[in-house]
Amino acid sequence: PAALRRTRYRWLGRRFKPDVALLWNRLDQQARVIDALGVRRCLYWEHGSAWLHGDDQARANVLARLPAIICNSHAAKRMLQLRWGYEGAVRVCPNGMRNRHTVKEFKQLPRDRALHIGVAGRLVPVKATCLALHTLAALHRRGIKASMSIAGDGPLRAELEQLARSLNIATHVRFLGVVKDMALFFSEIDLLLHPALREPFGVVVAEAGAMGCPVVCTAIDGLPEVVAHDQTGLCVTPTADLARYRELGGSSDGLPAAVYMPVHDTIDTPRVCEPQELAAAIESVTVDAERFSAMSHAAMVRVKQRFDFDSHVDDVMDAVKEYHATGTLEPRQ
Repeated sequence: PAALRRTRYRWLGRRFKPDVALLWNRLDQQARVIDALGVRRCLYWEHGSAWLHGDDQARANVLARLPAIICNSHAAKRMLQLRWGYEGAVRVCPNGMRNRHTVKEFKQLPRDRALHIGVAGRLVPVKATCLALHTLAALHRRGIKASMSIAGDGPLRAELEQLARSLNIATHVRFLGVVKDMALFFSEIDLLLHPALREPFGVVVAEAGAMGCPVVCTAIDGLPEVVAHDQTGLCVTPTADLARYRELGGSSDGLPAAVYMPVHDTIDTPRVCEPQELAAAIESVTVDAERFSAMSHAAMVRVKQRFDFDSHVDDVMDAVKEYHATGTLEPRQ
């Protein structure tokens, strides 16, 4: 019950006396923490809650009280500003990747086997796995030999398996379910296809890049901040509406009302990439072996330089200390 939660937060505040409390996501539920600890000690950390369904009035009320916010991407910052009208200070602290596995060699195009495409994510509407299956079928129509491995599980698995059969590509697709060893998964694929409709940051594409996988993804939300277009992969601008998505076997269930369009710096309804355009992007990445290897190497370097985990921790702690000292966050380039 809400009253008991507020009481517990007040008790925790008296017991631990935090200088700063980081409020992680769940924007519409943070009022009780602010009430218990006081706004001066609360620093909200946005990781995608601004996209999700919830109590819009509660979110607006919380944002009106917060003097400063940390965001995990520029897309998250712009979503708060453009959709919710937030006018306070915002510090972007991109996610960091833990380097659990060391990859010494960049990837090279296979010469004696079909191209192996990876897809990773929960099998839910917002991840648009059905577009990946249509993309594989489009590649086959182009005469490109390719197979696909899908890491992840979810309520749409049976529908997606049926779609693969109806597209006559079932023998070229492996549904792996939940994969515990993602490093092995990334090492076995040649590139990652990520046609998601919403992705505030895009951890999976950063993980793929760290393992040397070029990425073909939707140019939506925070994905172009992680995948450097034409350097570590290709970001395909979505042009089709949700009616077209449903024609391709997609579902509108649980989709956000709005997403961030980086190309235009605007908020818009979710849109999807045409499978033919995704297939053309994959062909473009893989037609030139030298270019493919250059993208693989650049992806590894970019993740190491831009998304180092220790640097991420330092970045966040600098923001926390600044907020504790001043009650705000100064803008920075």
